[in-house]
Amino acid sequence: MTLANKITFIRVLGLPFFIYFLSREDFWNYLIAFILFMLLSSTDWIDGIIARKRREVTAFGQFMDPLADKLLVTSTLIYFVTVDWLKVSWWMVVIIILREFIITGLRTVAAKRHISIPALVSGKVKTTVQMIVVVVILAILVLKAGFIKWDIDAGRWAVVFKLPFYLILFAMLTTLYSGVSYVVKYSWLFKEEL
Repeated sequence: MTLANKITFIRVLGLPFFIYFLSREDFWNYLIAFILFMLLSSTDWIDGIIARKRREVTAFGQFMDPLADKLLVTSTLIYFVTVDWLKVSWWMVVIIILREFIITGLRTVAAKRHISIPALVSGKVKTTVQMIVVVVILAILVLKAGFIKWDIDAGRWAVVFKLPFYLILFAMLTTLYSGVSYVVKYSWLFKEEL
């Protein structure tokens, strides 16, 4: 196994620990989950650099790297739905996850024909937006948990605690646009299957 693939695998192995701390729902556990997310998501950047620099791009890496990202982001989004005050609607998260399934299906159909579907700009923007949104919402969870722990009046921060709904909405719209871009560009693959 290449070094880049080992780093990708670490991201997958770290996911249960991240979810464990996130689900504990207090300041210190949220803080640990936030730090873990930052570390795990940074491995995506690191393994990509290593794979290109060492010319160790493998089929396993091309499959596992985006899968690890999707697992990390979607599991976090699903958790956000369970936190009532975040006001993250389940249907927005379903649309985000549905897009991932559709594009994975599209790539599978293409792969059967030995066609590689490169990442579109809209896909890269989608990934960046999702990561930023998740990091900001995790920071908001840490902030609110800190206010509760130390009994600090959060009145002035009320507007910040309303941000998650709009952030997820923005991420959903970006994701939806990205999904439509892929389907429109590669719809001919589906036509030939029918």
